[in-house]
Amino acid sequence: MSGVDDRLETEVCVIGGGPAGAALALRLARLGHAVCVVERHAFPRPHVGESLTPGVWPLLDALGVVDEVRRGGFLPALESLVCWEEPTGRRVRGRAGEPGLLVDRGRFDALLLGAAASAGVRVLQPAVAQRPERTAEGWELPVLHEGRRLVVSARFLADASGRTACLGGRKQMVSARTLALYGYWRGDTPHGPETRVEAGPDGWYWGAHLPDGTFNAMAFVDPELLRERGIGRRTLESFYRELLGRSSLLEAWTAPRLVGSVLACDATCYRDTVPIARDCIKVGEASFSIDPLSSSGVQKALQTALSGAVAVHTLLARPEHAEAALRFYTEDQRSSAEQHAAWAAGYYRDARSYQERPFWKRRALAPAAVAPPEVRPPLSEDGLSHRRWRLASDAALVDTPCIVGDVIELRRAVSHPRLGRPVAYLEGVELAPLVEWLGHVPGEGLTMPQLADSWARRMPFRRSVAIMGWLYRQGLLTEVTADGLR
Repeated sequence: MSGVDDRLETEVCVIGGGPAGAALALRLARLGHAVCVVERHAFPRPHVGESLTPGVWPLLDALGVVDEVRRGGFLPALESLVCWEEPTGRRVRGRAGEPGLLVDRGRFDALLLGAAASAGVRVLQPAVAQRPERTAEGWELPVLHEGRRLVVSARFLADASGRTACLGGRKQMVSARTLALYGYWRGDTPHGPETRVEAGPDGWYWGAHLPDGTFNAMAFVDPELLRERGIGRRTLESFYRELLGRSSLLEAWTAPRLVGSVLACDATCYRDTVPIARDCIKVGEASFSIDPLSSSGVQKALQTALSGAVAVHTLLARPEHAEAALRFYTEDQRSSAEQHAAWAAGYYRDARSYQERPFWKRRALAPAAVAPPEVRPPLSEDGLSHRRWRLASDAALVDTPCIVGDVIELRRAVSHPRLGRPVAYLEGVELAPLVEWLGHVPGEGLTMPQLADSWARRMPFRRSVAIMGWLYRQGLLTEVTADGLR
């Protein structure tokens, strides 16, 4: 490459320093890898997606940044006002434990990237990554940084660049096309700090107070609606105001003032069909995007980063398990995208007042994973003491990739039509030896206490009972009657 001033060599190069890229880099650095992050923007920078669910806390704990986040001055998300199934709103409080968060994404993202830098990650920021090229040794990535050009040579490349996905690939849509319009407001409001979610005839609305004192009001609509109305850049703000006028987000405010411009971004859900290869991986929204209904986009980004880090570490440090790593990450991403699509479609069906409107029809019929069969009810005392059971004939043991320590290996797992995917461990206990033993239960079967007691040498009796109960509820046990199995 002519005119190059410098060359930087690293083991892993991560393109994108948002939550997914920073978390992946941080985890890989702690696993002993040399990592470089190339981030286009200087932090802090504004970014939509400020709502974090309580499910983010275990992920932040795994990254070792919980204390920093607690000190970040972010707002707890304690309650939501939801107008969805019915026109009148209902207040929804979070479960006991840690509340969710409303964050300044600029500061939150900077915090994560700062933690990665403290762990030894080399951060190039602001820096513009150009088209990466494969080489015999790995990758070469031309970068514009601090007024000069350099080439980052890496053994492995991670794409955390979001929807733009610098590595390209084929995206499979898993929802109807959706556009998010949003703006930030100030003014006097009688509303409390609760997050607000509301269904409307041609879309849905979300609003929340943010740590800097502004209120983010968002409208999610079909892109076709803008085309039908001939909405362009010059008329976007008036259309956005019209949409908000159909909601209750700002109706009780005194002289609300829009701060800055009205912005638009794609909110369509999709997944990449090939999210990993032996020398590259896609994490965060470069891998898949979920419906903003869940407010868990950042959580999913961190989850892809943590599972991706184990896959990358396996590919680099234990290449003999490469196939297991590739299969694990590919199946994990597909399963997550499909499960979330199923959840979102069901939630859109719940907006009963608008089910005949085009916006809601399209999303209620969105591609979705098949819902699991209904879980069996608890057994009665008679069922525990007298009825006899044995392993269901359609239960099987299959090899499936699992996280074992810091790497991915193939382990035997329980497979059954009622399970969404094979299960290798339950409550830290390996299921394969237990299920294998169940396959040798006599034809007349055993009672539940007898089955659980047979595992006494492997684990405490109470844990045996809990696992046996799970097997029963999932349909992996079949009752033996006088007339045979049923």
